[in-house]
Amino acid sequence: MLKADIDQLNRLAVVLDALGDTVDGIRVRDKDNDVAPCMPGSSVPLACAQLGLHVEGAYLRVAARMKGLAGKIRDCAGNLQMSDDQFAQQMHALDFHTAGNA
Repeated sequence: MLKADIDQLNRLAVVLDALGDTVDGIRVRDKDNDVAPCMPGSSVPLACAQLGLHVEGAYLRVAARMKGLAGKIRDCAGNLQMSDDQFAQQMHALDFHTAGNA
């Protein structure tokens, strides 16, 4: 039988959303402008700018995956809760009483 702590699943979703926001907030490309004045005429600043673009894109994809996972966990927690509630309603609908407790 599946035993899931729905509150913990919801907490995990909140943490993953926050982590996704934090990762999404990391700015790499802002730093590549600091390199150009130090190396006039060099191809290094262009390489740094390109690298910054790729790294920031990777961070964005990681953030999106974390937020996507948070959404899936939240959906699962909601489905588990709904299933538990529906099960309880079905049990109450049976109106079952033990002998002598009618």
